[in-house]
Amino acid sequence: MIRTDGKDDASHCVQLVDDDEAVRRSISLLLRAHGFCVCDFGSATELLESDTCGGCQCLITDYSMPSMDGITLLARLRQSGWPGTAILITGRYQHDLEKRALEAGFSALVEKPLTDKKLVGLIAQCLDRPPLPDRSRPAS
Repeated sequence: MIRTDGKDDASHCVQLVDDDEAVRRSISLLLRAHGFCVCDFGSATELLESDTCGGCQCLITDYSMPSMDGITLLARLRQSGWPGTAILITGRYQHDLEKRALEAGFSALVEKPLTDKKLVGLIAQCLDRPPLPDRSRPAS
């Protein structure tokens, strides 16, 4: 798990779950560049067993992961009382998956590869705050 220290307020923190380390790192770096606090996990089980980032109000999770998929993860979090918003990401978009995701309580289903602007915008909506400008690029 990686936690950035850009924000102390856990309500502006994102929990990121993806078993693909390269994807997880890429999304984490993107979000940090836009001023989001990120707690990332390599599996649903790792997140559920963690005692950090419990106050995070936004979840981004991959759908297809070993041992537990993203829809099951959200169901488990809801059972434990987690009230946040969630975004499901997938490498294989299917209409029935989108329907299941929305019925399960996800705010959106986003297909990989992710576009930076779309993902950052969705997270900003979830957290009800505007994203900061991308700090990884020099100002013009």
